[in-house]
Amino acid sequence: MKFNDDITKSIATTVSRVLEGKAPIKKEEVKYPHDMYHPKTGEKEVAKDEADHKALSDKGYTHEKPKVNEVEEPNKPSGKLGQDSGERDFKAKHAIKKSGEKEDGTVVKEKKEVKEDDVDDSEAKISKEESEKQKKYQAFFQKALKKFGVSSPSELEGDKKKEFFDYIDANYEADKETD
Repeated sequence: MKFNDDITKSIATTVSRVLEGKAPIKKEEVKYPHDMYHPKTGEKEVAKDEADHKALSDKGYTHEKPKVNEVEEPNKPSGKLGQDSGERDFKAKHAIKKSGEKEDGTVVKEKKEVKEDDVDDSEAKISKEESEKQKKYQAFFQKALKKFGVSSPSELEGDKKKEFFDYIDANYEADKETD
């Protein structure tokens, strides 16, 4: 069985263009009406026929909708480093918490200190209790790391990592813990 040379060449050309990172050549019939977009503003116009299409193309319109910031940033009055007063007030009244993971796999948690007049006694007591629980857990966790001969769980791989966390789960008893 002999293949059609034109089809074979067409397939070879398409594969070559894909491998080179170029879009395959599309031969499609243009359908009207269709949307066209201004490349800078994202404004949409409808091309009703070939004449409209040519006129919009001459103005720079394309078929691809550009990514444009549709909501303009608010003008910030001069203030502390360009922050408006509402943003400053919000940041002053709310604790900023940062958490994440360092490159060595340890967890980072930072808390902005809260003013004493903002916290009632019951909140302070709960905070102190949590702090003690966290210290107790951290001490246990560090001992487990030492037992496994690493400074971070990220140094363990596969079954060893699973074994480490199974050890933590089996041997650390938290208050009010349920299975």
